Amino acid sequence: MQWLEYVFKIIGKIFASNAFKRKYKTKPLNKFLKILNSAKWQVADLRGPLVYEENHIINTISLPVMTFNYNYYKKLDKSKNILLIHSNYRNNLNIYRLLKSKGFKVYLLYSNYADLINSPEVDQFTKVMIYK
Repeated sequence: MQWLEYVFKIIGKIFASNAFKRKYKTKPLNKFLKILNSAKWQVADLRGPLVYEENHIINTISLPVMTFNYNYYKKLDKSKNILLIHSNYRNNLNIYRLLKSKGFKVYLLYSNYADLINSPEVDQFTKVMIYK
């Protein structure tokens, strides 16, 4: 009977992730570099300013959650697709909804920031501040 519980857990995880992808527009981790290098996209990092300065990906825009409502219209181009990245891709869905309601073409990276920077392909685009 224990194997049946495992089967139900796996099926539950499959349907839970698909439900999230159906509700929100997402992009997978393997498309990130193509998006980062495209002129049709802007990548917005929603983490705090100190965390961003310590470690961020080159060519991303820092739009901290705390000041997002005051800065997004200055930094984001409505004619481009917007990809939101954060420490946890399920955080700050209210920002996703806000941008959608304002007419932006917005997507969530379907991965956490830690997984993103641990990817060997992204390593060359990562800027890390070193303290001495």
